[in-house]
Amino acid sequence: RDPNNLPECVLDLMAGVAFFKGQDFEPVVIVGHSFGGAVVIAGGAVSSHVKGVVCLSSQTYGSDAVGQLTPKPLLLVHGKSDTRLPFSCSQQIYDRALEPKQLVLYDGAEHRLEECRDDLEQLLSDWIPATLAAPDSTE
Repeated sequence: RDPNNLPECVLDLMAGVAFFKGQDFEPVVIVGHSFGGAVVIAGGAVSSHVKGVVCLSSQTYGSDAVGQLTPKPLLLVHGKSDTRLPFSCSQQIYDRALEPKQLVLYDGAEHRLEECRDDLEQLLSDWIPATLAAPDSTE
């Protein structure tokens, strides 16, 4: 597959989610970085097996479905020193998203978020289990 082809990458993601569902895994949280942010937004908007979406240093192109994620929680994380994709990309996605949503910006962090690795690891270690443990808001 072409790694920059959004529809093909969303299909790959959906195949992975379907595999987990077929193995009787509970609903999942999906995480995407950069281009992958758009992939997980698009996939999360259409899959009932996705319980939450995390976008790290996401691009805006391809994130049109962000308004369809609700009631699934969305976590956007971006470094304020990102020179590849400015943090305004995540801010724009956040502005278009419906609740529940959270935007975390790290001062001094670049695109790969290496500068905030420990803080990011703690954030995800808290956010993902809490999201998976939360009751479904559609029940």
